Amino acid sequence: MRALTALPLDDDLIDRIFTFCPEFATLHSLILVSKAFRRSITRAVAYNIVGPALPQALRVIRYPYHTADGGDRQQDDPGVLATECPEDHDASVISPDEKKSLERNSKTIEALEDIFSLTQKDRTSRTSVLTTDESWRFRRAAYRIMLYCNIFPASHGDDLDEDSIRHVQRQRTAVLQEYPTDELLQLYAVFRFFRGILEDACDEDADNQSSIVNVLLTMGPDGVKHVWDERTYHSLADEIDFDWDEDLDYPLYRGYFSLPLDNIWTARKVKPPKDEEPASKFILDTIIGANDTCSQCAAPGGLSLLTEANWRRAPLYPGHLLKGKLQQTVTIQKSLFDMLHAHSRDNHDSSDSDSRYYFTDENCGPWIASVFDVSKPTEWDGWTKDKSYCLTCLTNFLEEHLWRWLLQEQIKGGWSPPQNCWYGYNCRTMVHNQTHANKLNHLCVPTRGDP
Repeated sequence: MRALTALPLDDDLIDRIFTFCPEFATLHSLILVSKAFRRSITRAVAYNIVGPALPQALRVIRYPYHTADGGDRQQDDPGVLATECPEDHDASVISPDEKKSLERNSKTIEALEDIFSLTQKDRTSRTSVLTTDESWRFRRAAYRIMLYCNIFPASHGDDLDEDSIRHVQRQRTAVLQEYPTDELLQLYAVFRFFRGILEDACDEDADNQSSIVNVLLTMGPDGVKHVWDERTYHSLADEIDFDWDEDLDYPLYRGYFSLPLDNIWTARKVKPPKDEEPASKFILDTIIGANDTCSQCAAPGGLSLLTEANWRRAPLYPGHLLKGKLQQTVTIQKSLFDMLHAHSRDNHDSSDSDSRYYFTDENCGPWIASVFDVSKPTEWDGWTKDKSYCLTCLTNFLEEHLWRWLLQEQIKGGWSPPQNCWYGYNCRTMVHNQTHANKLNHLCVPTRGDP
């Protein structure tokens, strides 16, 4: 039957082909060829983009909900709104604006799944190796968290009195109360994962870490991904309409997720998960390499071991990895950061201090890999970039070889080293005498003094 199209194929086959489109742009191109398509095709393509968590993804983009006459229901009790807009598993019209929102949100959730997989499932792969079921659990929970954060944003209820704050806290409990216990535990696991990323970024503010994290959580998955990418929370904090000096302990944000979850565990007589237990067990069926040890010292490490896929997780700052007095010498530091930025695709200011040079997936891998490629003394034979290392071993390796890498890179760039200083990288004079630092080469092993 070819009643609906001019193509030399049956309509049922055309319909089937359309459903395999990987994105809406491809579907739109096909529609331009044949305008005969069904609502189910759009739904199928949306499923290709989002996966089985499509009902949860649609629910996110359709908040705030509206009354029958078009009025805004956003100010109604969110506990009621949660039931009025169910997670629709039936076919429904998806508008052009909703398609854009679906694609935008799916990219965020997909990136977070990759990070979850790398940190919780398999440390050797930057892309997710979650099974179909594990991925569905993660994404369903992540979209539900995204909805929760949309309902209760950081700006929700400024200057509320105590009764109003308690009312909002009851609303939060009501929203989460809609989910069955097993799926709520999965949501808890993803919340714990998000909280861990934010806590790492706030580690420098240990005294206020918990309060800062509670506020940052209101930014949802987008905020968490932003913090992961930046390795700091400060730029995200600037986006929040919040007085960080006056309102940090504002009670509305205390226990942003944990308080309603505790209320639900108590009401359902469910034993609450313990912080010291891995929450990922509610998402994952298996973990790869959980019992692995360091390739050099045999220290147990499992997922915390460092590999080429996850080097950017290491709390390493290049300037602190230089040997001896090199890390105290301005000219050497400048040369190091010039070379690091040459290996980076990010446009950082080369005048940044080492404490501000954060590793990302783009700039960390290339230069650490190239450090492994420099000529090594025989005692370092067998240390290769494809192995797993504990933080101590990787740090020791980099400290012994980063200066060699810097020497090699400068020579590649056309630099002709002057005569070696007798005291090499341990020279004290180069620290305070720039003329001496420039006159002699200090990227060498000392031949006098303490080696």
